[in-house]
Amino acid sequence: MASSSHRARARLRTTPLAVVTGLAAAVLMALTMSGTMSAFTASITNANANVSSGTLLMKMDGAPGATCYSNGAEKSTPISASNSTSCTTVNTFGTSALVPDPSEVRPATTVVVTNDGTVSARTFTLRKADICRQTASGSPSGTATDVCGKINLLVMSGSTQIFSGTLQQLGASTVDLVLPAVAPKSSQSFTFTTKLADGLSNDYQGLTATVPLTWTFTA
Repeated sequence: MASSSHRARARLRTTPLAVVTGLAAAVLMALTMSGTMSAFTASITNANANVSSGTLLMKMDGAPGATCYSNGAEKSTPISASNSTSCTTVNTFGTSALVPDPSEVRPATTVVVTNDGTVSARTFTLRKADICRQTASGSPSGTATDVCGKINLLVMSGSTQIFSGTLQQLGASTVDLVLPAVAPKSSQSFTFTTKLADGLSNDYQGLTATVPLTWTFTA
């Protein structure tokens, strides 16, 4: 009898604990299910959140078929750290030979510079090599040594005069020529007219004057 009575009391003591535990589990489950099943949600994922750098690419067109890009021979050429190239196919001074004839009418050489990139060129400058170099253009050639000072140059952008003087003066100048800013996909045209001074003697024949020019965009 004592054993049966003991078991009965044990059942009475454990029953409330089991009930409480069961109720707690039920409440927790109810809360969990209620929170999961009854919540309203809305969301947006910016899958295309990105930012890209722009491009500043200079294109130069000279004589028919003569084109240079700042990144190389082709527009698709990868852009290097300098984004600069040496263009030998465009001669801004023209290719025809000069004569000291006061009646000579020199045709202007047109150069078109285009911003073929995606950002504006806030500044546009033309820098000289700070020297005019004289060489013999063939054999025979004359013995004069100052042909740079005998060739006059006029540079125009539309109706705006960019430079007027001798190639000697152009090369000696240490100040960059400031040109109009160029928006993306826009162009600026420049005309170069050269003329040999009148009344020169035969010792000026067969001579070449060279002033390297560097065109620079800055964004």
